[in-house]
Amino acid sequence: MVDDGSRTRLTPEVIVDAAVRIAARGRPDGLTGRALGEELGVDRSAVWRHFADKDALLRAVGDRLLTMAHERVPAGLGPKQRMEHLAGAVVAVFTEHPHVGAAVAPRTTRGPGEFALVEMMLTALDELGLEPADVVRYQRMLAESVLSYAGMRAGYAMLPDKLRAGDERAWAHEYVGADPARYPAIAAHAPALAELSPDLVLDTLIEAFWTAVDAKANAAATRERTG
Repeated sequence: MVDDGSRTRLTPEVIVDAAVRIAARGRPDGLTGRALGEELGVDRSAVWRHFADKDALLRAVGDRLLTMAHERVPAGLGPKQRMEHLAGAVVAVFTEHPHVGAAVAPRTTRGPGEFALVEMMLTALDELGLEPADVVRYQRMLAESVLSYAGMRAGYAMLPDKLRAGDERAWAHEYVGADPARYPAIAAHAPALAELSPDLVLDTLIEAFWTAVDAKANAAATRERTG
C-alpha cells in the first residue's frame, strides 16, 4: 500500500485499522511510525502526514477501541443491562489490545467512540430516574472506575507469561501460607482470595455502583411523590 493514490489510499481510518491489528497481537510498538509503515507497506513518514503526533494517533486508536466496545452491547436491553454489558465490553476490548488499552485508559479520546459510550451511559441513568446532577456524577463515577479496571487488566495482560503465572500462584501459595498469628484476617480468607476471579471483581464493582444509584433513584422518586 502506498500513499500516492495508485493503490488503496492511506487515510486516518486505514492507519487506525492497522494500529488496531498490531495492538491485537500484543506488540508493544504498535503506535510507532516504523511498525505502522511495515504493516501498511509505506514509508513511516506517511503516517505522520495524517496525525499531528503520537498522542493524536493514540487517541484515535483508543477511540476505535471504545467504538468496538459499544458495538458489542446488544440492542434492546434495559438501562442496567446496557451499562453492565458496556462495562464488560470495555474491559474485554482493552485487554485484547493491551498496550493501547493501558495507555489510553486514563485519557479522554474526544472522538465518536467515546461520545457514543457517554451518550449510552447518560441515557441509561436518565431512564433510571436520577436527577440531572446525579446522572452526570454517577456516569463519571462508573466510567472512571471501569476504565481504571480495564487499564489495570490491560497492564496485567502485557506482563510476560512467567510474571503473570507467579502473581497468580501467589494467592494460592504465599497468601495461603501467611502466618496466622501475624496476619489472622489473611489466614482466615486466604482460600477465598485464591478463588476470586477478575470477572467477579468487575461484577462486584458494578453491584456497588447499582446500590448507590438505586438509593439515589429511590430518593428522587420519593421527593417527587411527596412534592
